[in-house]
Parts: sequence; structure tokens; C-alpha cells
Amino acid sequence: MTADAPPKGPPVPEAPPEPPAGATVSSAPLSPADEGLVAYFRDLEQKSLDVLEGAARQLITLVTTLLGLFFGVLAFKDNPRYLACPAVRILGGLAAGLYVLALFLALDVVMPRRMEVSLANLTRMRRLLHGLFDRKSRSLQWAQVAFALGTLCLLAVIIILLAGAG
Repeated sequence: MTADAPPKGPPVPEAPPEPPAGATVSSAPLSPADEGLVAYFRDLEQKSLDVLEGAARQLITLVTTLLGLFFGVLAFKDNPRYLACPAVRILGGLAAGLYVLALFLALDVVMPRRMEVSLANLTRMRRLLHGLFDRKSRSLQWAQVAFALGTLCLLAVIIILLAGAG
């Protein structure tokens, strides 16, 4: 993404619109319920990146655990009989590859990156925050897809092994 590319997500206004000359703008104080709603969404916006990163860390833990178990099963001495089945080898390879892909995508969410932030430009900070959230959210969504597909492949391997064992 270049510096001149428009940000993804909702447009961020450069400045609030000015009312027409001579127009009266009426306002009323917010009710306690409305103030609570505004405070809730401010808090939600502030914590959204932390929640995304927490989900990515959880996915990293799941993937590394499953990869450890997966490679532990493959490390049996004297190639087990089930590795002679092409479907088990193909689906097992797909599962391992998809888990590694999910791991890399989840790591993209939590890896720190250098950002140039001008503290004097609120519009640019908002754009940077929206861009950061969009990138992390997209990486986490793809990591979840890769994890789900890898788990389906692993489930298919288990079903094949159980059907052959019976």
C-alpha cells in the first residue's frame, strides 16, 4: 500500500462539516444511557486490537500444539502401515501445510511493525488505526480459514484410519 492510497474501511472526514451560515443547530445533553453507550463503543474501539491479537495468540497455541501432535504421530519408528495409503499422505500433507499457513497468518497479526505516527495529525492517526485494524483482522480471518481447512483434512485422515482399522 502506498502512502497515497485511500484507506480501507469507512472514510475519515478531514474536518467536521460546518453548518450553513445563519443555521441554528439544536442540541441536547446526552441521557445517562446514551453516555453509557458512547463510553462502551469508545472502550470497544480502544480494546479491539488487543482482542484481535489475543485471538491470534490463541490460534498460534492451537496450531503449534496440533503440529506437535501431528509430527509426533509421523515420527513413529519403521513407517506405520497407514502411511502407505495415498489419501492419508495427501490429506496429512494438506493438513500440515494449512496449519503452517495458519501459523504464519496468525503471526502476522501479533508481530510488531514500525509505524511513522505524527501525533499532531489526528486524521492520519485515525487512518493508520483503521488500516492497522483492517490488516490484522484480514490476516486473522485467513488464519482461521486455513486452520479450519487443516482441521477438516486432519478429521478426514482420522476417519480414513478408523474406517480402515474396523
